[in-house]
Amino acid sequence: MPPTTPRDFLKVAAQRLTTAEILLREKLTLDAQYIGGYAVECSFKALVLQRTPDPDKPEKLKLLTSGAKMHRAEVLLGELKELGVALPLDIAKRMRRFDWTTALRYETGRRDTGETIAFLKTAKAIYDWVEGQVP
Repeated sequence: MPPTTPRDFLKVAAQRLTTAEILLREKLTLDAQYIGGYAVECSFKALVLQRTPDPDKPEKLKLLTSGAKMHRAEVLLGELKELGVALPLDIAKRMRRFDWTTALRYETGRRDTGETIAFLKTAKAIYDWVEGQVP
């Protein structure tokens, strides 16, 4: 069942983050980054939906769950900006190096372990920040 509430999106984010950490332990770094990127996406979607006024939530949910552009962190950050939400400075700095894309699904091989660890730390920081704002 697809997520329909901010809490639902956070549950998905938490599961993707756990999966990414398991993949990292198995040295499947590319796969860890790919799955970990969805933790960021779902965290941002949770916060967008949380901050959207109740009357607008059905339409916003439809927007968030349709179209490839809604996978992109910069698009979701734009949605948050429109709602008056800014990333904390430490997370914003980390996001400058965030180059996740769904196109990773077509790549093979491995990524640098240090890069993957940093990537997942950023994903976890985003998740924790959002979770603190979603009741």
